[in-house]
Amino acid sequence: MAPLSSDPIERATTLHAIQLLAARMPDDASNEPVRFGFSATLRVLCAAERHDEIETVTGLTPTHQHEHGDPGLLGRPWPKDLWVLESPLPRGAPLDKHLGWLWERVQPHQAFFRELAAEDGIDIDLFCGYRSDCAECGFEVQPEALEIVQALSIPLEVSVVFE
Repeated sequence: MAPLSSDPIERATTLHAIQLLAARMPDDASNEPVRFGFSATLRVLCAAERHDEIETVTGLTPTHQHEHGDPGLLGRPWPKDLWVLESPLPRGAPLDKHLGWLWERVQPHQAFFRELAAEDGIDIDLFCGYRSDCAECGFEVQPEALEIVQALSIPLEVSVVFE
């Protein structure tokens, strides 16, 4: 095998190609294809008094919302308020598609979300999930899919789970 290039872009492209090939190869122990899934969620935390306003101003219906202290998982109260808009696309859709779905809905209201994110005590982030049964696999995101993060000036959080 030839050595990897010292050019960072060429090197990243080569490594990505190797990952894609590895992801398409069946596991030695079985002939099952590699499984993977993505999700993307816009989260607004610590803004319970603004939940109705978010819906009124944007016309967006949350996928889920709760207030601090509401009964949560296993009967424990939720520690923070939360308003969530999650992409409904299938887990098998690329992360770019999930991000695009969210951006199509949020873009017309980006000034509102940016102002909300700038308020003291309110946290907004983009929470993405990647789940795979292949520990050597990865994923890529096209630059335009990250426009939502830049436009809203919010952090991107990624949870990676290998099963």
